[in-house]
Amino acid sequence: MFLSKIMKERRLTREKADAIIEKAKTEEPLELEKGDKLAMLFAGLLVFVPFALVLVGVMLLVMWIFL
Repeated sequence: MFLSKIMKERRLTREKADAIIEKAKTEEPLELEKGDKLAMLFAGLLVFVPFALVLVGVMLLVMWIFL
């Protein structure tokens, strides 16, 4: 009951979205700082390496069972 009222107030309307887009057109783009690229690389590794390890583990398990 109370949550739905809050969600309705925070809902993004077309007017709010257009205002945000217009504001973004006039702002200058963000610039990267010294260690940002390395941090993005580590963040990508933290996301994809566990997924790859699970995938490889499942494939090895299937090979071990059937071969």
